[in-house]
Amino acid sequence: MAQLSTIISSILRDMIVAQHEANMYAISLEDVYKQNGRLEQFALPTVAVGEVELDLRYGVKSDSVQTEQYEINYPQLRKVAKQVSEKCANAIIKSTLPVLQSLFPEDGTDSGTMVLSNFAVDDNLKRKYRTFLSRKILKAMQMSFTSLIKDDGSVNDSVLLDCILSVCDEKLLGLEDLQVLFNRPDGENTRKEIRDNLENFLKNMMPSILKDINLKRKRIIPSVDVTLNSEELANLPEECIHTLHFHVSPNNIKLYSEE
Repeated sequence: MAQLSTIISSILRDMIVAQHEANMYAISLEDVYKQNGRLEQFALPTVAVGEVELDLRYGVKSDSVQTEQYEINYPQLRKVAKQVSEKCANAIIKSTLPVLQSLFPEDGTDSGTMVLSNFAVDDNLKRKYRTFLSRKILKAMQMSFTSLIKDDGSVNDSVLLDCILSVCDEKLLGLEDLQVLFNRPDGENTRKEIRDNLENFLKNMMPSILKDINLKRKRIIPSVDVTLNSEELANLPEECIHTLHFHVSPNNIKLYSEE
């Protein structure tokens, strides 16, 4: 197959080089055409790559070789990412909201405590917020897919933790309605304490969530040994010889995208 690739590449390269050299020669004639003002508007000749067709006969010498190739199972990754984001969002709400509610009991003086008290009594509000948080975590994971999976197919728990904490910093501890609470005396210390506890909580739950998850799959790639040598082709049975019809039509190739 390497020989076949070399032949095809050589043909395409020769076509492009020939076209380029012909056009460069035409441009070099421009000064001649403009001498004494004659034929100044004369259109320069140009050369365009035309169509090329050829048949290549090759023989299959062996097809017994197989190569193992490992890749990320992206359909499984999307499924696992959704499940993990939902579990984490649910765990965060169950562990963090009660702490916030106990630290900032409703006193009727600001909107922050009212928001927290609404979460305590409104299951529909809690469900919507859990869904919202889950989607944000999933989005953060998707943005880090390339570093989220280790070489062995397991999930990189430190990257996952960073994804979750970044969402919590913005969409939970960074909620605008709660800032009035964290602006109180010792509010920043309270925020840091809550975040540290949340981080430790997530670290402890990671092993159970990520247990037995492996996102690497093995694919068997058949490898065919072929020959283009005429002497070797003559010694092969007819059923091992194939013909590749090669047709290049540059006029149908879009060299730029239409906007």
